[in-house]
Amino acid sequence: MKIKHPIDLLIFTCVFIFLFSFFEPRYLFSPTTITGGDTISHFPTVVYLKEVLIPAGKIMGWHQGNYAGFPLFYHYFPLPFVLAAVLGYAIPLQVAFKLVSVLGIFLLPWCVYLTFRCLRYPFPIPILGASLSLPFLFMEANSMWGANIPSTLAGEISYGIGISLGFLFFGTLYTGIRDKKWIVLNGILVFLLGFSHGYSLIFGGMIGSFFLFTKKDFRANLIYLGRVYGLGLLLLGFWLLPFISTLPYVTEYVTAWSIKSIFEVLPRILLPGLILSIGALFLNLFERRTWYFIYNVVLCLVLYYLGPRIGVLDIRFIPILQIFIMIFGAALILPFMNEIKEKQLLPFIVFLAVILWTAFNVTYIKSWIKWNYEGFEGKPSWKLLQQISGYLAQSSDGRVVYEHAPAHNIFGSERVFENLPYLSKRKTLEGLYMQSSPSSPFIFYIQSEVSKVCSGPFPQYRYASLNLPAALPRLKLFNVVQYIVRSPEAKGQAQKIPALKLEKRFGDYEIYRLTSNDGHFVVPLSNAPVLLKTDNWKRDFYAWFRRSDLLDISLVYLKHPMPDDLQTINLQGDDLIGLPRSPIDTKGASIQEKVGDDYVEFTTNLLHRPHLIKASYHPNWQVRGAKKIYLVSPAFMLVYPEQNHVRLYFGKTIYNYAGEAMSWAGVLIVLISGIIYLKHARKT
Repeated sequence: MKIKHPIDLLIFTCVFIFLFSFFEPRYLFSPTTITGGDTISHFPTVVYLKEVLIPAGKIMGWHQGNYAGFPLFYHYFPLPFVLAAVLGYAIPLQVAFKLVSVLGIFLLPWCVYLTFRCLRYPFPIPILGASLSLPFLFMEANSMWGANIPSTLAGEISYGIGISLGFLFFGTLYTGIRDKKWIVLNGILVFLLGFSHGYSLIFGGMIGSFFLFTKKDFRANLIYLGRVYGLGLLLLGFWLLPFISTLPYVTEYVTAWSIKSIFEVLPRILLPGLILSIGALFLNLFERRTWYFIYNVVLCLVLYYLGPRIGVLDIRFIPILQIFIMIFGAALILPFMNEIKEKQLLPFIVFLAVILWTAFNVTYIKSWIKWNYEGFEGKPSWKLLQQISGYLAQSSDGRVVYEHAPAHNIFGSERVFENLPYLSKRKTLEGLYMQSSPSSPFIFYIQSEVSKVCSGPFPQYRYASLNLPAALPRLKLFNVVQYIVRSPEAKGQAQKIPALKLEKRFGDYEIYRLTSNDGHFVVPLSNAPVLLKTDNWKRDFYAWFRRSDLLDISLVYLKHPMPDDLQTINLQGDDLIGLPRSPIDTKGASIQEKVGDDYVEFTTNLLHRPHLIKASYHPNWQVRGAKKIYLVSPAFMLVYPEQNHVRLYFGKTIYNYAGEAMSWAGVLIVLISGIIYLKHARKT
């Protein structure tokens, strides 16, 4: 859909100039590594996708670097990363990712404009709606809810792109149902919504329900929606089916967000838009398009209140509501279109008022943009980070753990050291995609024991406090060989522990070696594992992990044990009280291991005896040289070798193959529809 009026083009030029006055090209197009909030950890993901997964013909795969390994893009949203990786073949990858990181911001005014066009609002209402989206983008009231500039700078890149596309779908679906067209276009948009973010897919789904509240067109609308959503879900199948099938192995994060005041939802910068929208509501109350807006605003509120009860984060629906509140005010002039004689001047007046009001309410955004986009290399601490990373890169054994500390922000973000797989080619524990791994709760418990300040992100779990002596056996269990320390309190404890040897100092940072750990990822168990009868293995494994006296007795979970399993793991327990301890003779053990991006292989002389693989369990892991992979505490893998050489690799399950078949079917439908459309176009 093209820009209809020359004034629209001129206003859009002004909108983008205004945005670029904040996102200065000298930072946006500089080949530096982006920093800031969660954003700092998104860029290494793009690097891994471009350098490891895509050359292997994959988008989704295993990443060994964080959380004792986790399935990358099985439970996060690939679209922005795929776009950046592909663009990275033409321009520097750092620049490509920076451009994609602001895509949702630059898309929102454009998508709002197209939505009003699709809803057949006359000039100048569409361009007024686009202008009115700017105060939302520059709203500084929060930096975690999503879609505004601060949230994007904090790392909500996928959400921002998804919500912008969601507002485009808001318009194209209305036109498609009204004119009985655009089935393929809307199906592709459903795919893009899901590939961008889960909440944009929910947003897209709730939009369609509006068209079922009719007697006259119910059947036709239901068929249309079935075709659109059916095509979208087919295209998304290769990602969606594995996502759903592996949900039991994610770490849930569902909590009710605390909003203490209505002004958190409606800060000052949004109030003029709210007033305009209230006026537009009363003046256009009997318009079907008005009720389309009202319906979706009400649904946002309903989903916000139901969120924690249905397993989704409630606060993600508030930005959608805020955008609706801002843009609908553009319809205020609709009843007066015939009386307004100088319609060409109105877009300029509104745009000027909007940018003056927006600029008046902006304080920290420009400095935060500079902080992010000048990159690692623009920070005074860059040399120090290079020294630490370079030193750690000299070793390749075991994992590196670090003290969680706000002081790390000198490098660009508190999360800087979770990027050691990128900076030093070293595996670490924490990472950005904390819900993707079942090992996350145990890793954050370790964080609480090795840090003065604990982040404790999962409210359903209890954490400890700084206690390095208690942390040592857990660090060994996770194959940690080095420890980065920042606070005086942690340094004081480390200096008193013989098992921690100071290796190097860099400014305020010290690096210790855990001398009691030999750095192996595959080890024979010293005691026979115990099959735990439980209806909640995550809860019970976490309770086990907090008990230092039980760490030498590994727990195995099987939902439906088979007779062979009960013969292999013949010790059983009903709870953590009185677990049987049965020693295994491992004298003379000889194990050689090799750990790759998506495999672990080893040679052993201990056949038919339990071997612990210190990597996160996932149902996609498969094995050769042993019958089966068992889920063992804390969330690792256990095998009983039947051959001297054993190879575990991250492969595909039936859900991957079924999802891929769905996606190919969707692609075939799109291609056939395209051929039919072209033939029809030639005839007409």
